[in-house]
Amino acid sequence: MRRPSFPWRQRGFGLFDGVVSLALLAFGMLALTRFETQLGTVANESAQRIQAAALADELLSAMLTDNANVACYTLPAVSAPACADPIARAETDAWKARVMARLPHATAPTARIDVPAAGRFTVTLSWYYKDSTDPRTHQVQSDYRAP
Repeated sequence: MRRPSFPWRQRGFGLFDGVVSLALLAFGMLALTRFETQLGTVANESAQRIQAAALADELLSAMLTDNANVACYTLPAVSAPACADPIARAETDAWKARVMARLPHATAPTARIDVPAAGRFTVTLSWYYKDSTDPRTHQVQSDYRAP
């Protein structure tokens, strides 16, 4: 076999391969880091949605077990029909404070009787995630039977 007449053209080829493979590895690691950051963001938003669902469920459960005082569970508090139970009103105000503390940048939650004759109650929670300008909203409706 004949040797190539210009062996210096082959020098450094392995080094070039190594640099290219390191560059590809660096870009892959950068993409992996960005992907993990996005996963963390999605996980945090999911945790907030779960928290909002649990809080909304808590108020609906309280209203459904004490539907004789359904007016006490509205936010903002309504003047008519008046709330007859100060304990139920205090529980609702404490629930509102928990919502404001647990959801980041939360706006005041609303709980209202949509159709008094049909007995429909709606709870709406809104909050902002970190520096986002788009509000996250969780709304739950339930029907109740007036006593």
